[in-house]
Amino acid sequence: MKWWLALLIQAAESAAAGAAVAALHPLGRIYDAAMWTLPGLIGLLTAYRATRRGLNNYLAWIAPPALTAAMHLALWTYLPKPGPVLLMVLLSVIGAAAGEVRNEQSRNVR
Repeated sequence: MKWWLALLIQAAESAAAGAAVAALHPLGRIYDAAMWTLPGLIGLLTAYRATRRGLNNYLAWIAPPALTAAMHLALWTYLPKPGPVLLMVLLSVIGAAAGEVRNEQSRNVR
């Protein structure tokens, strides 16, 4: 798969997840719980899959936290708290690194 297509799919998934979590903002505690769990998991999974599909692992971790914050900004005109976004950065980096390790393992087996 072309790397730009992997980036486009990752961006669409991240934007949709970011918008869904940002829409929960009026629900208070449910939003807090969702913001600390769902975007991080989405970042982890999308960065892993995008790296496995051919996107550079140094580029794969950027879209999930950036688009989650952008969707929150678009819906509520202010950025979310930095803690959940930084957790998402960490989990996205882990997902991209795991995808790169799996790519290297599959190259070495052949």
